[in-house]
Amino acid sequence: MTNATQPPKRKGGRPSLSEVAKIDARILVAATALFLEHGVDGTTFEAIANKANVSKPTLYARYSTKSDLFEAMIRANVTSAMASTADLSEGLSTEDTLRLVGQKMIREATKPVPLGLMRLYITEAPRHGVLIREVDYIGREAAVAMISEALVPTLNSDAIHHARLIADKFIDMVFIPYLMRMLLGDTKSSLDQRVDDTMSCLKALQLIN
Repeated sequence: MTNATQPPKRKGGRPSLSEVAKIDARILVAATALFLEHGVDGTTFEAIANKANVSKPTLYARYSTKSDLFEAMIRANVTSAMASTADLSEGLSTEDTLRLVGQKMIREATKPVPLGLMRLYITEAPRHGVLIREVDYIGREAAVAMISEALVPTLNSDAIHHARLIADKFIDMVFIPYLMRMLLGDTKSSLDQRVDDTMSCLKALQLIN
C-alpha cells in the first residue's frame, strides 16, 4: 500500500528556493577562496564553477562578469563579518564593554580570511573604487552600530549620540591603525597597549568615566 502522506519525489525542473540558496552560497564561498588564492584576474569562471560544483551556465545565469561576482562576494562577506555582542555580560562599565567589544571586533577582522579580503579590496580599488568606498562605508557604519548598541546600556543621558561618538573615536584610534599594521605584516603590534592608550585618551576627553 502506498503511503498517501509521503511527498512526491522531484522530477527535475526548477530547483527549490532552498536549493537555489545553497547553490548561491557555494558559488560565493568558492569565489572567495579562489579570489584570495589567485586574485581576480587569475581566477576563471570555469575554476569557480568546478570548485562550487555547478555548471558554467548556472554560474553565468547569476553573474555575467567577474566584476558582478566580485561585487556579490564583497557584499556577502561584509554582511557576515560583524562579530556578535550577544554574549556580553550585563552590568559592565562603559570602559569594560568597549574593551571587550572592540577587541572582539578587531580579532574577527584580523582573521586570515577577512584580512586577505581587505588586501584584495586594496588591490582591486583602481577598478572597483566606487564599490570599495561604498563597502568601506557600510562596514564602518556596521561597526559603529555594533559598538554603540553594546555601549548604550552603560550610559545615562543622550546615550545614542554619546555611544556613537565613542565608537567613532575607537574605530579611528584603535581599529583602523591596528588593522593597517596587520595589513603591512606587523604581527607584533600590541593590541592591548593600543586599547589602553585609547582608553586613557577617551577619559581625558571625558567621553568615558
